[in-house]
Amino acid sequence: IFVTGSQDRTAKVWDVETGQPLGTLQGHRRGVWNVAISPADRVAATASSDRMIKLWSLSDFECLKTFEGHTSSVLCIEFVAGGLQLLSTGSDGLIKLWNIKDGECVLTLDKHEGKIWTLAKQQSEEFMATGGTDSVIHIWKDTTQEEVDRMHQEEARTLEQQQALDNYLLVKDYRNAVSLALSLDQPHRLRTIFQDVMMAAENRHGAESDDMPRADDAILGNAAIDKVVGTLSPEQLDRLLGYVRSWNTNGRFARVAQATLYCVLTQYSSETILALPSAKELIAALQPYSERHFSRLDGLLTGSFIVDYTLHAMDAVGSLDADRTDMDESY
Repeated sequence: IFVTGSQDRTAKVWDVETGQPLGTLQGHRRGVWNVAISPADRVAATASSDRMIKLWSLSDFECLKTFEGHTSSVLCIEFVAGGLQLLSTGSDGLIKLWNIKDGECVLTLDKHEGKIWTLAKQQSEEFMATGGTDSVIHIWKDTTQEEVDRMHQEEARTLEQQQALDNYLLVKDYRNAVSLALSLDQPHRLRTIFQDVMMAAENRHGAESDDMPRADDAILGNAAIDKVVGTLSPEQLDRLLGYVRSWNTNGRFARVAQATLYCVLTQYSSETILALPSAKELIAALQPYSERHFSRLDGLLTGSFIVDYTLHAMDAVGSLDADRTDMDESY
């Protein structure tokens, strides 16, 4: 069989031997510019001026899927990756790569400055060429395998760094642990480190309140952590304050957020902080939540004074009753 497209908005499936039409593919709203037959399944794809690509069954001639993403006419299509993906070019000057299974566009290439009228691929699919009205032919190389190898290397490197982070925590090397957690962009892990160290410091000193650590202690429970927080690069400092902004929005993490913020403010000048790329956004986000947290603490403190006063009053009443009892017994 072979398939043809027409400006009458349809595509037809033909029998090569008899030259007779076997079926008509109807569904496009404008003319069909190009067709392609899958090398793997009994399906065909059509490209149309209605900016759509349609996938058709060659068994019952029904539309199986529609791909939308081009902003102008789709001019050329080609199956690749053994029929698992589809390449398309359009009047918008874009080349798009689609997954057949889910219909998602996984890659968009923008190099031409005009309509892309032709698309040709090497049999091995390592290279492809596109030509357009900008009088330019571009040669493209498939770097999928290289990208997969790069991702595998990054995953292996990340696993090694995760193991190194675990080892640092095991030997309580908090300086390197904090630096590595920042470089790995792991706010949850970093918050857990701060919380665990602060809790351990409180237990060590027999602290009974949830207030900030005592003046003679490290702000974050360990001098090494305070030191590494005070020696961050501008990029790391901006990232850490971004974490603090996120932690500060949750009442459960407000204490570690405020302790970290206090540690930063005591070690960096206002000029350094204001020079950060996200300084304005960070300040605007930190201020209202910080005010809310301090207002809540003021309420708790006032409530504690009332409880303390009530307890003292009850002690006074109890003493007075005891004195009266003693007097009654003496008479």
